[in-house]
Amino acid sequence: MYRIQKLKPDRSITGLIPAVSALTIGALLGVTFGKVLGYTFIAIFFWAYAVYAFIGLIRTMNYGFLIQFFYLFFGGIVVFSFGISDGSESTVTKLSMVFTLFFLFWLVYLVVTKKIKWRGREVMELAASTVDDTGSGYTPRPLPTGKTEFSQDQILEFTNFARRHLIAVPYIGKDKVVFVPVMMGREFGFIVGLKNDYTDETWISFDFEGNVSVNISHRDYLNFKEDLSFDQLCSSLGNLFIEFVEIYLRGEGVRIIDKMDSVGIGIFS
Repeated sequence: MYRIQKLKPDRSITGLIPAVSALTIGALLGVTFGKVLGYTFIAIFFWAYAVYAFIGLIRTMNYGFLIQFFYLFFGGIVVFSFGISDGSESTVTKLSMVFTLFFLFWLVYLVVTKKIKWRGREVMELAASTVDDTGSGYTPRPLPTGKTEFSQDQILEFTNFARRHLIAVPYIGKDKVVFVPVMMGREFGFIVGLKNDYTDETWISFDFEGNVSVNISHRDYLNFKEDLSFDQLCSSLGNLFIEFVEIYLRGEGVRIIDKMDSVGIGIFS
């Protein structure tokens, strides 16, 4: 299904900066101080990102992070081995190369099929797809958007689904769950635990009495091509998540993924 995208194109290169920086620094160290230091630096970068991937696995329970972890772990061994190699390859190096390639192909599959893609951009496009009116602009306050009959257990069940499929980062409180849709390139703070305060983000709140409220951040609102009606946009976003919960409770969670895939957002956006 083709949709007219209402968000501005994503031209961010944030995701490439760490890798390009590590390779550049590693190359400079190698040229200046020898290949051992250069390769060791790049290997440490691989292993540091492997730790990051493992933290992502723990926080999201998305198995794609486990595949990423193994690729980075074995890739780091291969790079380190190249640095200390005397021209021959040990059995450990050969096995690590095989595992690196195996997990790399698996990881590419997960990337292409969007199984490890943060879905915030799709969420915002779906919310905006039903809003055609333009308004006076942004309002810096959350808005109530509906009332539901979902039980606490039902909301918590959906919470696990939304977390695992990277639809939103959930914040679970004593009387509510808040879902924060995260766009690609913004996930670092959420994964490593630096983003404990969600109030300045776009969020959808389900309290355990059935009330739904929505806040759209100024940054996300400015990311739309037009000044869409703020009230309608908030209402649409709240209704979208209510629909997501309803679909999930019918046992049709795959339909939520299909719905997001239908938007046609690129794999790196």
